[in-house]
Amino acid sequence: MAGSLFDRLTRGEAGLRMDEDESIRLHLLRMLTTRQGAVQALPDYGLPDLNDLSLSRAEVIRQCCMAIEKCIAGYEPRLRGARVAYAPLDDGQLHMAFRIEAMREDSDGMQVPWRWSIVMDGDQVRGAA
Repeated sequence: MAGSLFDRLTRGEAGLRMDEDESIRLHLLRMLTTRQGAVQALPDYGLPDLNDLSLSRAEVIRQCCMAIEKCIAGYEPRLRGARVAYAPLDDGQLHMAFRIEAMREDSDGMQVPWRWSIVMDGDQVRGAA
């Protein structure tokens, strides 16, 4: 698969093809930086607002993991059985990092492991090494 129609259209006339993993990562970045309710046709698309000061840090982390898993299950059909785990960072309390592990189908139709890390900083999400 060469990515979504949007991915292919935004690559320009050079005809550069986005690989499947890059397409998935780009879609996840878009999805995880969207607040639920922002897409009128899909009210549950994106992440809910988890800025509830009454929750402990551990509960916020647990809810983030569950919300990311739910988004992937509902809106990224190329990934199956996604599991999200918190990955502690040493550089600050205001950042949270998560490791996403799932299975995806390769070009031969075989299920292969897929892994990616993200760092959430307020309303920003970025891919990590």
